[in-house]
Amino acid sequence: KALGPWGCAEAQVGGVAAALEAAELGRLCKPSADAAAKAAAKAKAAVKAKAKAAPAAPAEPPPGATVALVLGQLVEAYLAERAGTKPPSFPMVWPKVPYLQLHRSLQQAMHARQQSCVVCPSEDSFRAALLHFELAGSAICDLRRLQVQINLCKSLSIEGARAEIGRVIKDAMQRGVRVVLLLGDSPPNLRRYCDSQQFPIEAFDFDKLGEAATALGLERPSPGFHLVAVAQLRRATAERLLQQVLPGVDEMAVFVLDEATLPAASALAEEGGQSRPTCLRSALKLLALEAAPVAPAAGAAVAGAAAAGSSSGAPSPAPEDADGPAINREDFEYIESFGEDWQDRWQLGPSVKDENGKEIRKGLITPKIIKYPANPKDAKMCLQLMGGMPNAPCTGIWTTFYPLIRPTEIEFEFTMNGKVDMPNACVVFTESPFDVALPDCKVGVQFIVRGAMQLCGGGGNLVRISNDGKIQNDKWNKVIMKIDWNEKMVVAQVDTRGKGYAPAIQTVPFRDESCRGFGCCFIYNTDMQGTCWFSNLRIRQNQADMENVDNEALDARRQLAQRLREKEYQRAVDADMEVGMKMGAISCTKEHGMNLAEEQRANNSSFMM
Repeated sequence: KALGPWGCAEAQVGGVAAALEAAELGRLCKPSADAAAKAAAKAKAAVKAKAKAAPAAPAEPPPGATVALVLGQLVEAYLAERAGTKPPSFPMVWPKVPYLQLHRSLQQAMHARQQSCVVCPSEDSFRAALLHFELAGSAICDLRRLQVQINLCKSLSIEGARAEIGRVIKDAMQRGVRVVLLLGDSPPNLRRYCDSQQFPIEAFDFDKLGEAATALGLERPSPGFHLVAVAQLRRATAERLLQQVLPGVDEMAVFVLDEATLPAASALAEEGGQSRPTCLRSALKLLALEAAPVAPAAGAAVAGAAAAGSSSGAPSPAPEDADGPAINREDFEYIESFGEDWQDRWQLGPSVKDENGKEIRKGLITPKIIKYPANPKDAKMCLQLMGGMPNAPCTGIWTTFYPLIRPTEIEFEFTMNGKVDMPNACVVFTESPFDVALPDCKVGVQFIVRGAMQLCGGGGNLVRISNDGKIQNDKWNKVIMKIDWNEKMVVAQVDTRGKGYAPAIQTVPFRDESCRGFGCCFIYNTDMQGTCWFSNLRIRQNQADMENVDNEALDARRQLAQRLREKEYQRAVDADMEVGMKMGAISCTKEHGMNLAEEQRANNSSFMM
């Protein structure tokens, strides 16, 4: 069932046909009663002289003959279908394909001379498809990893990425296997990666594979080569996004993997953990796993929602941030040491105007690589950023990240000289690039030095994070910030003495809680005579980082704040009670001049006497 009549290549079909011809399936059949009687009569006629001799009993088929016969007949039916019909054309409308028929659909597209694209609506379906391709021995090119190395780690050039993609495609063409491009949930624009020699765009057109092979230095692609792109996107998002990033998608066979037909996650994990040979049989066995049962209540709810949506004509509600910007889910670490090649990753600006809208004179703000400070013991190669403009942010250097990142740890080392009342050594992370005003960029983390190290929290309030002494000139200071994206909170620690980070004492909310990720990083001063030096910057995205935060000081501060709130509350209650007693004394006073409490006290005392 997983293979289907069109699931084999021509060479495999020829081999199976030859095997069936040599097998003589008729020998596996058990003779009927009539056939046995005729064989007995023939044997009697041949041995009239030996009347006492019994006829030879018909031979029993060997063990497993029934299963072999059924399989042989199934293969004969498949071969007859392939010989008598043409390959079915792939539907133009994106069909929803069960997991069992993944291989059959890909083979159907290949016979129809179309490259393929598999749309996986969830992470589970993406992993299941990837496991199938791995077991089938496909050549896999992980564009998610390349995108992280280019745009986030900034450790790989676009030329290097083209060379790696071209190498994988060339290897698949030589071996005649399927090549799989993993696009992930934030697909890059593959047109930017295409090159006439390293990564020819003709590879996305089945009818132009010969030209692509020639560009890669091959005579022709081997039979069986097929290009497949795999994206982890909802259908609506894929219909909108793939047109922009995937060349030739209009001519491709595109289908959506049906999530309801996936095996249980435990079964997939068990199959993936076993040591199986890399072959088509292993991949088909994975596809033949039983689908995970769907709870009746959940199925009814889904069906009811679908029926309600179709009857009302309104689309079903989309999940949160379904049509928002692409966000990176891969773990990575970007380390910037500010070497001589820093301009390959950073740009000047972007703002070139002061607070009054006038152009900033060229040369007023200058970045360069120097060794600082003069003391050989502390001297390091670093980036010196000299000058700034009052009340004019984002005038130094900046870099971008795509897709948006959600770092869990940011660390840098710096020193500075300048006025204590002016923000200097500013490090700002925003969702969008700077245009006119900084708040319009959806600021997430904003670090400044204004007399002390501070973070700008919600509403623009400055929160001091320095707790181990003042900043000293020509002395390096370290800052580490750990970010909780669920709460949109920053936990910052500083080290101004070189003795390790002091315990965290404060959590600071994002300046703008609507920030969905960081797409830009800015470093600048706002003091015309100020100078800052940065020796390194490290940005890391790993969910395990938040588990290692030192919460001892934070917990102590939280308990202190809670006790203060309780004291304040008790003080307010006591004040209200005092006012209430006075009001009660006035309103409850009777003709004898006593209120109710005084009257009860007097009555009780007379009764005791």
